[in-house]
Amino acid sequence: MFAVGPKFEFSWVETRERFRAHLLALVDRSERAKVDAVIQQGALDVASQQLGPTDASRAVETARDLIALPEDLGLLTALTGQRGEPARRQSTLQDAIAATLASYSDVTAFYQSKYPALANRPFPPTRLLLVSLTDTFARVAVETFAELADRRDAYLVAGVNMVPEWKVVCMRKSTMPKLPGGVHCEEENPAKVARLRAPDERDRTYAYEASSDRPANLALVFDPDGKLIAKVAKAYPTPVELPGQLDLRPGDLDQVRAIDTPVGRLGLVTSRDAFMPDVVERLDREGVEILVQPEFFVNDVVRPAGMWAPDTLLASGFSALQRLPSINALVVPSLTGNVYEFSADAQQHIAVKPRSRKAPRGFLVGQGAVAGLAQVQSWLVRDPARSGEPMAERRARLGKAGEAVVSGPACADPRVPGPCLGGQVEGVLAQDVQVGVTRSRIAQRRRKRAKTVFAVNKPIAPFAGVQRNVTLAARGDRVWAAFEQDDRVLLVRSFNGGRTWTKPRRPVAGDASQRHPALAAGADNSIWLALEQGGRVRVTRSVTGGTRWEEPLVMPGASDQAVPSVTATGPGRAFVAWIDQRNFFAAEEGLRQNALYGSRIQAGQVASPVRLDEGETAQLAATQDHAWSPSVASDGERVLVSWMDLRTYDWRIYSRESSDGGATFASEKAVQDTPPLKTDATLPPENEALNHDPVSLFSAGAPLVAFTDFRKYAESASAPHRLYDTILGEPGARNLRVDQHGGDQVSTYAPAAVALPGGDVALTWQDHGSGPADLFVARVRLGSAEVGAGRAIRVDDSGTAGWNQWRPAIATVGAGRLLILWEDERDGPANIFASYAKSQKLPLGGGL
Repeated sequence: MFAVGPKFEFSWVETRERFRAHLLALVDRSERAKVDAVIQQGALDVASQQLGPTDASRAVETARDLIALPEDLGLLTALTGQRGEPARRQSTLQDAIAATLASYSDVTAFYQSKYPALANRPFPPTRLLLVSLTDTFARVAVETFAELADRRDAYLVAGVNMVPEWKVVCMRKSTMPKLPGGVHCEEENPAKVARLRAPDERDRTYAYEASSDRPANLALVFDPDGKLIAKVAKAYPTPVELPGQLDLRPGDLDQVRAIDTPVGRLGLVTSRDAFMPDVVERLDREGVEILVQPEFFVNDVVRPAGMWAPDTLLASGFSALQRLPSINALVVPSLTGNVYEFSADAQQHIAVKPRSRKAPRGFLVGQGAVAGLAQVQSWLVRDPARSGEPMAERRARLGKAGEAVVSGPACADPRVPGPCLGGQVEGVLAQDVQVGVTRSRIAQRRRKRAKTVFAVNKPIAPFAGVQRNVTLAARGDRVWAAFEQDDRVLLVRSFNGGRTWTKPRRPVAGDASQRHPALAAGADNSIWLALEQGGRVRVTRSVTGGTRWEEPLVMPGASDQAVPSVTATGPGRAFVAWIDQRNFFAAEEGLRQNALYGSRIQAGQVASPVRLDEGETAQLAATQDHAWSPSVASDGERVLVSWMDLRTYDWRIYSRESSDGGATFASEKAVQDTPPLKTDATLPPENEALNHDPVSLFSAGAPLVAFTDFRKYAESASAPHRLYDTILGEPGARNLRVDQHGGDQVSTYAPAAVALPGGDVALTWQDHGSGPADLFVARVRLGSAEVGAGRAIRVDDSGTAGWNQWRPAIATVGAGRLLILWEDERDGPANIFASYAKSQKLPLGGGL
């Protein structure tokens, strides 16, 4: 797996030939002496490190290499050739756009006639311009990417900002030249060719024509023959990509999918998408093995003040690699350099999921070593992590070097990186990664069990494949657990508090895939189960202890529905919430919104759904105001709904409460206790948040929400950011940090919570303090300070073996004992494991 990170210089986009030569030389060092390409000294290449296909005559089927190039690389080809020359002389993006519009005036007139609606877009008319650049992008960028893949007999990912559909027009099909990837002429039209092709290529007998008026930030996938096999549009544009600047169309979230190749099951998350919990969770649901995160991390460079940029970057794809079971490897190719007022110095990196305390450890600049970072691109200056230099001094020194690449003196030699204007690093990283490989199942008795106050960890329904997404409900010593297995939801029961379990059975029949089960136990001895099936949310009930289930009720609506949560509100009554795609964004025709809906269920009938996420939307989020991950809980007729929402252009947790079983709801309350973004803001807030995993509950009558929290703060300029924390919040009030890591740069995820007798709350979470994911639990008492270091208790007994444990579920059984279930990979593919506290008087962390 290769990360290829060019450093941008205007010189190598002057012509198509120079753009092509630079990439060819960066990928293959044998080309460097043949062409006029300034490649940075010390840069490795791809060609000398490739595995190559096992059968060169069948490279598409037997390839063993993946090459990843950054985002926006294709966008820069707008500056090539005679038409791009005026833009290359400008000093700002706005001036470059104006110059390019003038150069392409004949082409923009053609597309203005073809797509009249483009005239209604905000000024400047950059969407029209990007459509007009279709021939340039396809000829210079797409053809070069296809040639690279073909030359190297590898799968290749590269970024470009263009329409997702285009076609080739030619003078005559009989004289059409052979194009990379086997592309053919679809229309004979000499007049179009003459109008669309570049004026400095008047001998070219073909041109590319846009078949769409909706350009997007695309990640393209090419096979080893150079054939374009997939296009994935970035779903969450950055401010510079929104109307008023580049005006790109966001990708549809329902198009987020895995891409199957012989080199692994790929998930593409361009830049900001890698930070978005709903995107990476959808890819985990699809079983993605390799996450590809093309980056041009602009204007978030290393500086001596403000949020430390590498800490922000660590919260994206690397976080997804840690917290989500299916993702085994991450590659982050990064474009560096200065383009007008945009600068980037982020280090590209390759990471593998740690499965041992001896897993590779690397670090981004100004950080400590992190398990799983296998390869990290060098930086402008040396940064020894173990030098003993105090962190504040270290980051101050590095911050000054980072500022120099933006505003320092010019570099004496562009081939040598350093703290000077344009001194960013260019290079290639490589890492061997195994995919599609599972460990042999090992008898548990052969492993040394770690000391824990919990019982021996055991699988509840041993299976040779993967089990996922367990959910729990309990009443006394009777327990019900549902989980995913082979695209089906299965249910098991225990009659002794989780010590033993029945054989799994299917509560809901049907051929369509079933996902994301949610369970709730009612006071009338009923059990409720909600799940996704065939893109719809279905709810069923059992009044026989889980032996027989009623015909499922389908939630009203014709659009896709996802991630349900259900709670029992009284005899024969329940409330269910889910994410629904019935709404469209007014600011972008045909773009679906993920919104939060809920319905009451009573006497076998489903009430009309009510939309619950109706807060005011920030200007930046006009086409990105999605909701995700609802959680519902009840205390009799009281219902608490919490969810994550991007309406402020960052992910925050909100809640609403009902006192009548979900018939009506009070106004929403923010759960995170930092100020939100103003709704008319055009830049992200300094306190930008990345919250996810909300869990609703009531404890002694008080509504509470546990969640995973990431928030920016300026103090990280002198001390490592804490990354993701486990938080218990009182809606509209303060937040309590629960995990035990203090100021350490350690991430925790996926909290689960349950009320304890007496009003305390037990929280369990996925913890990466030692690298691989472990499980911890702590007791929280409302109204007190944060949990102190050492007050959390380890749940899993996998010891130092290093296997990962993910996404716990928790319930109280018997007279207050804790039962915890989770996904555990110690026996090979992840199975659902269980353990219980052996004493109901267990002093979990001593309380708060």
